[in-house]
Amino acid sequence: MLTVAQLAPIKDRDPYLYETLSKIVSAVNASSVRSGVDPATPAPAPTQIASLHVQASNGWFDIAISDPSNARPGLFYFAESDVTPGFNSPRVYFMGASRNLYVQLGNQALYWRGYSQYVGSLPSAPITYGTPPIAVAGGGGSGPAPLPSQGSGALANGFAPGGNGFGIHPGARITRSSFL
Repeated sequence: MLTVAQLAPIKDRDPYLYETLSKIVSAVNASSVRSGVDPATPAPAPTQIASLHVQASNGWFDIAISDPSNARPGLFYFAESDVTPGFNSPRVYFMGASRNLYVQLGNQALYWRGYSQYVGSLPSAPITYGTPPIAVAGGGGSGPAPLPSQGSGALANGFAPGGNGFGIHPGARITRSSFL
């Protein structure tokens, strides 16, 4: 976060300049918080996802992350698969703002885990499918019916229907002035 130690002496000499500079520092820090960028330290990890659901058939794996947390816009989700429950060499799947992944990986038994992360933050602690992790076999006759969509983006109480991308922030929007 931006700090300007020289502001204190300016307060008594020029209160208008002090007020202006304080507002600039506050705006820079607020932008830093919203974008998850702080050159001094990484932002804290987001709240751990609630659960990970996996089903598979005919080589298709269907993954759904449940995350009812009150996240800010810009939260990304990741799924990882591995052939061992220790995730010694996981394959990472970037899910973006989506909480669902439907991927063809063939007839193999895979262990799964998921987590979330903001750009510039630490990742949340991963949640495995099953405790201890349970392998999901990809074989079968046909692909499974997709799991219910978990939406995407950041909205209150985790309710995020499709079409929201990174989420809709309730704050002020920048409007363009028009002159007629």
